[in-house]
Amino acid sequence: MCLDCTTHGSDREQHSSTDDRETTSHSNWKRRSFLQATGVAAGTGTILGTQVDRAAASHTECDAADRWVEAANHSARDFGIDWIVIHVTAGAYQGALNTLTSSNSDVSSHYLVKNYDWTDGPSAGHVDQLVHHNRAAWHARYIANHRSIGIEHEWFDDNGISEACYESSAELVRCIADMHDIPLEFYTSNTCIQNESGGIIGHTHVPDGDCSSFHHGGRTCPYPDWDMDHFETLVKNGDNGGGGGDQFQDGDQVVTTTDLNGREQPCLNDDVVLTLPEGTQGEVMNGPEECDGITWWGLHVPTYNEWVWCSENYLAHA
Repeated sequence: MCLDCTTHGSDREQHSSTDDRETTSHSNWKRRSFLQATGVAAGTGTILGTQVDRAAASHTECDAADRWVEAANHSARDFGIDWIVIHVTAGAYQGALNTLTSSNSDVSSHYLVKNYDWTDGPSAGHVDQLVHHNRAAWHARYIANHRSIGIEHEWFDDNGISEACYESSAELVRCIADMHDIPLEFYTSNTCIQNESGGIIGHTHVPDGDCSSFHHGGRTCPYPDWDMDHFETLVKNGDNGGGGGDQFQDGDQVVTTTDLNGREQPCLNDDVVLTLPEGTQGEVMNGPEECDGITWWGLHVPTYNEWVWCSENYLAHA
């Protein structure tokens, strides 16, 4: 959002209370033979986010976030989280942080990413979390607030976007997408978001109210400096970190390095069978498979007698 422009994020504005999203088809990826050979189907369980226990203790919900700074403005969600909305601040970091956390601003976002080393505050790439995911931040309008996570990035006066900012934001997006089963689909044109299955989108391309308007007062946040194609490449091909990332083969004993979603199939939009607590051990039964820029391994987890797919980035040799 443009923080020095007219307020437009407040949830005090009226929003639609009906869910008119169209049903979309499920991924047609077929599981590899290891599940079939066992004669056991990995049933769908309750979808739980990664790192939930850690978030309760430290407030931040992704490893990419460096600090919790609580915002005053947020509200209960009316819908689930399908989207990640990308913003730039149109102002320097410290002023943006003050605005996003002030009770008088009528705006907020879930995250703020530092872009420049030469402005006051932390170094470029620093990430603040301001609002918890289960609350709607006031970063867009109407239905968009209730369906999305909003990420603000320091930017002003055509000074560009630093690689440190892109990289930190990409790591953050991967975490959020995995946590909330958001497809890694990037939208770069006006989109009626309640009619799509979800993804990553710039603020200027979400509805400015209902789907009849995308004007946003003539602003084009996060463009023109934000390079969505470059960002997509980083999100899909970058290293998730997480303390894992070892290379495996069939029969290897592995352990999770954080609370980790085990999925029925190896893609972020596939069903979560269960969330494996940090330190859970399993045996590699299949893989690797590539999907959403992530390498996946098929595991048998004896503790739960489940067969699941997990991201390589959060697995290590036991």
